[in-house]
Amino acid sequence: MLRFVGDVVDMREVSALICGTSVDSMSGGASSQYFIQSVTEQESSDDAYFSCTSVEEGIPTDGCPNAEMTNGVCKCCPPDDAEYSQDASQVSGVNGASPDRIKRRSCTRQNSSIPGEKYLCQKDSKGHVSRYDVRNFQFSSSDCYRSESPFSQEAMEDDEGKLSNKNNKCSSSDPDVSYQPTCVVNSWGHFSQCVKNRYKYRRSDYSSESDEEHGIPQWPNKPDIVQPQKSHLPSCDLNSLTSVLKPKEASKNDVIKNIASRTKDGIKPTVFKEKLATILRWFNEFNDIQKNTLINRLLKDCDLPQNHLLSVRVSSQLHKGCPPNCQDIITWLPATIATRIMSYLDPVSLCRAAQVCWVWRYITEDPSLWRKFCCQQKWRLSKAAEHKQVISHMTGGSIMWKKVFAERFRLRNNWLSGRCTVRTFEGHSQGISCVQFDDTRIVSGSSDKTIKVWNIRTNAQWSVQTLVGHSGTVRCLHLEGKRLVSGSTDKSIKVWDLSTQESWSSIACKVTMIGHTDTVRCLQVDDDKVVSGSYDKTLKVWDIKSGECRITLRGHQAAVLCVHFNDTKLVSGSCDKTIKVWNYEGACLRTLMGHQDAVTCLQFDSTRIVSGSLDCTLKFWDIHNGSCVNTIDWKDAEGHTGVVRCLQADSWRLVSAADDKTIKVWNLETGERLVTLRNHTDGVTCMQFNDFIIVSGSYDKTVKLWDFSCC
Repeated sequence: MLRFVGDVVDMREVSALICGTSVDSMSGGASSQYFIQSVTEQESSDDAYFSCTSVEEGIPTDGCPNAEMTNGVCKCCPPDDAEYSQDASQVSGVNGASPDRIKRRSCTRQNSSIPGEKYLCQKDSKGHVSRYDVRNFQFSSSDCYRSESPFSQEAMEDDEGKLSNKNNKCSSSDPDVSYQPTCVVNSWGHFSQCVKNRYKYRRSDYSSESDEEHGIPQWPNKPDIVQPQKSHLPSCDLNSLTSVLKPKEASKNDVIKNIASRTKDGIKPTVFKEKLATILRWFNEFNDIQKNTLINRLLKDCDLPQNHLLSVRVSSQLHKGCPPNCQDIITWLPATIATRIMSYLDPVSLCRAAQVCWVWRYITEDPSLWRKFCCQQKWRLSKAAEHKQVISHMTGGSIMWKKVFAERFRLRNNWLSGRCTVRTFEGHSQGISCVQFDDTRIVSGSSDKTIKVWNIRTNAQWSVQTLVGHSGTVRCLHLEGKRLVSGSTDKSIKVWDLSTQESWSSIACKVTMIGHTDTVRCLQVDDDKVVSGSYDKTLKVWDIKSGECRITLRGHQAAVLCVHFNDTKLVSGSCDKTIKVWNYEGACLRTLMGHQDAVTCLQFDSTRIVSGSLDCTLKFWDIHNGSCVNTIDWKDAEGHTGVVRCLQADSWRLVSAADDKTIKVWNLETGERLVTLRNHTDGVTCMQFNDFIIVSGSYDKTVKLWDFSCC
């Protein structure tokens, strides 16, 4: 079945086929055109209504069973009275056709859906059928016949045997309207689909805005402004009908049959009604499960128009009887259960959930959720840093755990991405050999034999104080509270008191330790002792208060370059390419061999030892059996390309610095490189970090502070 949407069709040849005459036999060779348009679809799409107008001359009626004509007048069907003759003459004056050749038929009132066109087929008091133009408020008298269309109401009644005449037509006095081919349009409701299968949203036919509100509508005889009218009714391509309409020897029934066979979803309305009734009867016989199965199967075959119709029709009924906002389970569950559900989310998902609505936001603000994250090992800080952070986020006796976690989350992401601000401190006249820092100051030692103290809290790039006392290069430093311990190439170890007041400073060398016979290359301090390593191949343990040497450890075959200790053992690295593990009685517990050159730096914890070397590699050792478990080099792991001068590790990261002018951050567990920091212009000789900053020194005579908490 066909529905023509907003197209003017030259139907001259079709008229000839229907009437059984040739084109040339039509009176005066007058052209006959049909303008077929679809009426706006109402609540039911079972029936389609068409209004049509035609201009046709000389078409003999076939309503007379005898078909005996004399001068165009049927002998067996003369006019009944003068009124009919008068009506016919009026029609003739309008249509130019003889009143004797017109047989009047009644017509149902029909509406046109063409934009701006409002036509009504109606009878006047005398039985005349007139066409009413709403725009121009003009009447033109004409005989209007019911259009023979497979989708018209009259056609449906004919199929039911209520009407017998199959050749009804409508005549009109409209001027000739030439056919303007248009694009193929498939339309459903608010959406139109062109030949490229692209849906485009359009104003609905049910919109409250009328076409007249957007301008004066134009009559279709102006092809340049004719626009196709989209409708909920399916439409077809008129070009596809060329092969159907052109054969002149085809009968009217063949034409209608061919047209109906070319529709996209066409069955006759009567057949459709019968099948629909059958489907509804079956559906009512189904149980709930069967009904759901049928609906699910139908939904699979639905396209955009059907889905749109369902959303409009069913939305108000979907949640009838449900609790408020029944689709949001969180809002109507008890708070404890809702919080428990939220506890399974990760931090990022929890923050996104807080943006859903104010109820979700209230639930996600529960301090217990964020406290749980802060207690996870991944987000832990050092004990000192955690204590300081929690105190700073305490309000009214309660801790703002969400803010605490937000700060840690941002801090960790800055470390992983390398986002930081860099401050540079200048003042030394030669390369920096060692650095230490605390919350307020940075202390640096240099080859210029001085120790400088810098204030972190100010933006001053020059030192606050300079400590002079060593007669050689300051090779190592350790800052512990207000106590600073330094070692030098002058073979001595000095202990400095950095206590300061607002009006005066008592910085002074409190103790000097003498005992090494060569450069003091490394040292570490705790509350009561100092452990040092020297180029004289020995390690010494000193009493920090008296400055006396408690014990000397001998075993390395070359200079000791690095040392680290805890409560039970000491670990040292040497130019002899080995790492030795000692106890405090002076016994060597284990010797680790694997580096190809001198071991320059190391650190250990309860399970592993991490070491750096002149061979440009980092190695991970098992502290219990002494085996090497991993090696990071520049070939396989994007390691350093220069001598590794220093390293430090905490619970999850390892930071190393080298002569290649870079500082690299590694994942301690996997050995994966996380980020590479570049800012120094020469090799990095020393480095120390905490949870928030890195402080580094270089041969370029500068000290740099890398702050990850400011971004």
